[in-house]
Amino acid sequence: MVKIFILTKRSIFLIVLVSNTINPLLASPLYTDSVSQSYQERAISYLDIQNSLTSKGLQKEIAEAKVKKLFKEDTSLKLAYLYKHPDLALSKNIVIDTFAKQALFDKYCDLNSYDSLVGFVQSIHPNLDKKQLSAIKQIAKLS
Repeated sequence: MVKIFILTKRSIFLIVLVSNTINPLLASPLYTDSVSQSYQERAISYLDIQNSLTSKGLQKEIAEAKVKKLFKEDTSLKLAYLYKHPDLALSKNIVIDTFAKQALFDKYCDLNSYDSLVGFVQSIHPNLDKKQLSAIKQIAKLS
């Protein structure tokens, strides 16, 4: 009787051990449409782009006006996805510098436009694959 109890304990232990090692291998990453609070804290903000422009020698008021011209509407959610999307793998500093360069030359960046987003990402990574293009399409469709 004691042996059956020990076998049952061992088998339960083995089942738990095997399930815990296989489960992470089978799990797929979960991407939600909402961005968590900690996710937003690490995302790119207008202030980051403005600070990049002021570090290049622009006055604070001029840098603020240029950033407002760059994005005519609130696109902070799309900025967060653009920087944090795993298929794009963009560096935060490079994205900020690229947006600052566009703002410096008074270019408008429409983050709702797929073509505009593709042009922006291609200025960072010239050769885009299908995964990256589909990620850009997802970001452009966000509202």
